[in-house]
Order: sequence, then structure tokens, then C-alpha cells
Amino acid sequence: MASTPGRVLLNGNAETLDRFVDLALRALPEPVHRDARVRARAEVCVCTGAWGDGERNDAPVRHAFAAKGWSPLNLELYTSVQQVLERRHMVRTLYEEHTAVWWELWHTYIAENDARVAGIRDAWRRAQEHLDEPSMVRFLSGRAERPPGPRTRPVAQILETAYGQRIHGALAALSAADRRRSLALYDLWSHFHVAAGLEFDPLWHDLRQTLVERLLSASLVALPGGSPSRLLVGFRFFRLEGVLTEALRRGTCFFGTSAGAMALGRRVVVFHDKSEPRSEFQLLENGVGLVEGLQVFPHCTDRVQTQDPANLAYLNARFSDRLCVGLNAGSVLELRPDGGQWIGQSVGDEAVVVFGREGRSHRVEPGAMMPALVEDVP
Repeated sequence: MASTPGRVLLNGNAETLDRFVDLALRALPEPVHRDARVRARAEVCVCTGAWGDGERNDAPVRHAFAAKGWSPLNLELYTSVQQVLERRHMVRTLYEEHTAVWWELWHTYIAENDARVAGIRDAWRRAQEHLDEPSMVRFLSGRAERPPGPRTRPVAQILETAYGQRIHGALAALSAADRRRSLALYDLWSHFHVAAGLEFDPLWHDLRQTLVERLLSASLVALPGGSPSRLLVGFRFFRLEGVLTEALRRGTCFFGTSAGAMALGRRVVVFHDKSEPRSEFQLLENGVGLVEGLQVFPHCTDRVQTQDPANLAYLNARFSDRLCVGLNAGSVLELRPDGGQWIGQSVGDEAVVVFGREGRSHRVEPGAMMPALVEDVP
């Protein structure tokens, strides 16, 4: 990273566009781009691609930024994708074919995911019924074998070992399914680009160049909520992942809420406990990878049982290769790249929640630093 890189600001679910803008500019009162000409323009690139056909209905958010002295411009990511699909019949046909495959991969993955999670829930329920003080942390850690001891011991230890092996095995299968899905999605997009020959299409090149210029000339890229899938389709369609990293290196800042925050990570994990039937935590898509090492859970209080140690231990174990962070309406996590790591701080008006490996949640109050980004959370 350069000596003056930008910052990444992640928010859970600002309820209104006014609050979205207020939270963004409270943490970022003025441009920090290393290019003085870009700083002077104070341009904010509004990316409402997650709104789909409503992408251009962004007047309220643009007016809110303009009222604070910023110059807003819509990226028009979704609209650019539609222009290619409307003018290139072959590309549209291939896109529809690949979308159909995406849905088939999704249904296959969901069937496996829900069955594995149901197995964990059933084993945990039975363990609570038949054991004294069972530990989800111990079950998930892999320490499923009985400890050294005499051959004659409480028979409950045999039952505890069986539950632990079942839960740990299901968790390993879940993690493997997540990895397979992630790789399949990368393969699907790679195949689409090769089959459609997009890199050799002048229309695609012209539209992509406009998108690149807007991203690299902005002091702030603002990503409201909506559909993370629609947003990610645009970034992948025009191969913009590396452009986002270059923009951050030059000093562009990013503020994402809900879907916008999720899409900036490496993987997008969704969960809707109020759906019928119940929807379990599942890997929806690969993110753009701007933020590595974090798994963001927006709408945290509504969708994650943060008071349930077993649930937090399960989430921490399933996504053990990244730190699980919960964000609410007023939570804003600021990330600054420094020496190959993220320096994090809670800068909103509500605490950021970190899920610890022992099934405990750690609240990072507004103004506090995030030691959990460089230290393991107990």
C-alpha cells in the first residue's frame, strides 16, 4: 500500500439514506486521497448497483452528499451490464446459461448445507438432554476422543465422545462444502468471460474504462444496501476487483452498508432466520476481496443470536479462517491498511461486536480500537 492509502468503513444496516450519509461523513469528514486534484473535487462515487433496475433512483442519496459539500456521481454499474446484454445477443445467451447453472449450484449446495446444519442442531439438542453441561466449544474443537483414564469410567463419556464426533464431522463437511462452492463460483465466472470473449469486445472495453475512471477519480466510493448478488455481478462482469484495490491504494475510501459491506469481503454469508422454512447460514457468493480476514454479519442483533454461546462458537468454528464481526444500524468499523494488516476502530454510534472462539461476544464501543484484528479473541 502507498503511504496514504484510503480507509474501508463497514456499517451494518443504516436504516435511512440520511443516516447512511451521516455515518459515512462523520468518520470521513474530508477527502484523504493522495492526489491533490482528486481531493479538491471531493467526488463521491455512489454505487447503487445492488438496487438493480432502480439503480438510477439515487437522487436522495446524491442530494444528501451534495448538501455536505461533496460532488456525487453514480457509478452506473448495473446499467452498464444491461447495456452489454441488450446489445450483444450472444453474451446475453451465455449469461442466461451461466445464471441457470448458478441457481443449480445454489440449490445443490443449500440442500447439503441445511442437512449438515440440521445434523449439528439435532446432536446438540440431544447432548443437552442427555449430558450434564455439554460444551459446544469442546465438540467443535476436534477434541472428540476420550481423555486418558481407566477403562471403567462414567458411561456418559462414551455418549459425549459420540456427539462430539458427529458435530465435528458435520462442521468439517460444512467447511468443505463452502470451499467447493467458492471454487465452483470462481470457475463459473472465469468460464463465462472466456466463452463470451468480453475482453475482446470494444463495447465492454469502453464501458469498463468509464467505470475504472469513475472509481479511480473518486475520493469516496459509497455502497448502500440492496442485493449483494446484483452488486457482485457488476464487479465480476467488468473485472473490477483489482481496480477497487488500486483505488484504495491511491487513497480512495470505501463506505459500505449491509450488502455493500458484505460484498467488500472475501465471502458473502447470508442468513434469514425469519424465513419459512428457516434459512441457515450459507455462502451466497464470493466477495470482491478488498477486505481479507473478516466475515461481516450485518443486521447482527436481528439475525445472529449473540447471547447464545453455542451459536457464537459454531460461527467462529465454521468460519475459523477469518474474524467474525457483527454490525448493527449504528455500527461502523473503520479499517486502515498498515504494514500488511488492518488497524481497526469502532467509529459509529453503536458498538461493533466480535465473536470469540469460546462462544463469547466482545463489544468494541465507539471510539475504541479493535485489538481483535491482531490478537485472538478468547
